[in-house]
Amino acid sequence: MCAIFGIIGKSDIGLLKKMSKCQLYRGPDNQTFFTDKIHKISFGMNRLAVVDKKNGNQPMFSHDKRHLLIFNGAIYNFLELRKYLEKKIHFKTNSDTEVLINSFNYWGKKCFNYFDGMWAAAIYDFKNKTTFLSRDYIGQKPLFYTHIKNKLIFSSQINGIFQVEKKFEFSKKNTLEYFKFNHYPAPLTSYKNLLQVSPGEIVEYGGKKISKQIYWYIEKGGNYNLFFKKNHTRSIRELFFKIIKKFSIADEKVGLCLSSGLDSQLIKVNLEKFFKKINSFTIGFKDKTYDESRFIRSSLTNKNYKKILSKKDYKIIFNTIKKKIYFPFGDASMVPTYKVFNLVKTKTNVTITGDGGDELFFGYLAFKGFYIMEKIKLIFPTFILKIFKFFFGNLRISDKYLDNKKKISYFFKHIDKKNYEALVFWISNFDKFEEKNYCKSNTLNKSKNLNFIRKLYQKHSDKMKFSQLFFFKYYLPTILLKADFSSMLNSVESRAPYLSKDLVNYSLDLPTKKNFSLFSQRSLMKKIFNNDFKKINEKKKHGFAFNKREILRDKNFIYKNIKKKFMINDEYFDKNYNSYLKGNMYCEQYLWNEVMLNLSRQNLEK
Repeated sequence: MCAIFGIIGKSDIGLLKKMSKCQLYRGPDNQTFFTDKIHKISFGMNRLAVVDKKNGNQPMFSHDKRHLLIFNGAIYNFLELRKYLEKKIHFKTNSDTEVLINSFNYWGKKCFNYFDGMWAAAIYDFKNKTTFLSRDYIGQKPLFYTHIKNKLIFSSQINGIFQVEKKFEFSKKNTLEYFKFNHYPAPLTSYKNLLQVSPGEIVEYGGKKISKQIYWYIEKGGNYNLFFKKNHTRSIRELFFKIIKKFSIADEKVGLCLSSGLDSQLIKVNLEKFFKKINSFTIGFKDKTYDESRFIRSSLTNKNYKKILSKKDYKIIFNTIKKKIYFPFGDASMVPTYKVFNLVKTKTNVTITGDGGDELFFGYLAFKGFYIMEKIKLIFPTFILKIFKFFFGNLRISDKYLDNKKKISYFFKHIDKKNYEALVFWISNFDKFEEKNYCKSNTLNKSKNLNFIRKLYQKHSDKMKFSQLFFFKYYLPTILLKADFSSMLNSVESRAPYLSKDLVNYSLDLPTKKNFSLFSQRSLMKKIFNNDFKKINEKKKHGFAFNKREILRDKNFIYKNIKKKFMINDEYFDKNYNSYLKGNMYCEQYLWNEVMLNLSRQNLEK
């Protein structure tokens, strides 16, 4: 993992150093800069050295010096790509960086379809005087950019851009999308004219205009080519083992973020097949309704490092990370996630996580809720649904994790909404009624994302396939933002094998009747990995969260940390916060989102 940053249209090493300093923790091992006054380009890189520490420094030229690369991430199939390219190109290092730049040199933009990995990359073509920005197909690695005053400025973190240009107009319209989805869906950010490179996108800049293309729309299904063939169910277990092996290539021994969930437990079983002993890392809580660490133990093949967090720890961690929040997201488990990567850093600089497994194999309880909603609406007319909502949609719920009343109430609270809208509101509880109150208007802003979701829903006769795509595109990004933020603050590379392109291809093209079952959690996954699951003591679906109420209910603490001048509607916040302190849990997610947004603006708009 690293930080990349640069300016096209200006050669200025001083600005590069400022961009580097504000995100040094992303790449503490090496900081390098390249400027060219003739081409007016400035490329910078903070490196976290994970593969080929000695020779993998960037920026790196292609073999013929035509192209220059800086990239953040990892290309897991770089050895296969290298083997193919070695017939034409002489390699000087053992790094995936050299493979990436020479892949672009040889295949051009279509090379991004050949990569299995996570990346945010910037490439300059000296011959055509053109810059390319690219981001991986799922969006694991962030990349921000702006085109302003005849310059293209880009950075792994949004605060890097603020070192060059500080005056950006805050976007109220974009922020309504943030409250709906608990993150800013790409390409949106908090500011106008400051964008994210979208997952699966290439941004091309020739000095005047920007053009964009998507190299893979995952909603259209799998992406196959010379390096990616279709895989059948019978080959997935062997394929998964090979993927884990590829994801373990690093100079230091790879660790594992381990919970009691099936995803990380399955990775553990496969790591133990080729490592005599692995190092795993677990966070627990003194609050037993949130804790799953009691199910995890060290063994002859697994040395487990564990940290149990108390209520006091929550605020200590919060105070540690609050000054580093520049791009807000609503996953409050960033607090314990930061601590698990802090634990990882004591032993290694690279670890594997189970992120993506729920999307691949329909692991979320919300999938079952969506399926039931689809069936209920075929039976009951709207007026009956509204009666259900009246009785069950506003139950008094507690702050206990996975409280049954909470599940029932959230389900019925949005039962009268369109099915695709209910999925959105289950995430944030920020529905059209709340949006109108927040904006003090009876007119709703048009949401391109809701429109896209509506069309996606209408397009798919297989509604469960729609729900899977929804979680890939609108729920997973929040988790990935959390993983990147928490791991990078600790200078640790986080790898997610379930997001390997082969597995994503397989799951996207698989009929959901084979992958989803209402009465059996992850039935296909258990069938494929039957022999591995014999070694796993399965627990009830839990998820990774902490009781954010321990932070939010401290009124003095919250008002000390926020500034009302950075709120769109501070009266709305006060009203909801006072209601929350009296026991209304329904506005909790909004409140957390508002605090994160407020902190990010404080940190950027100094």
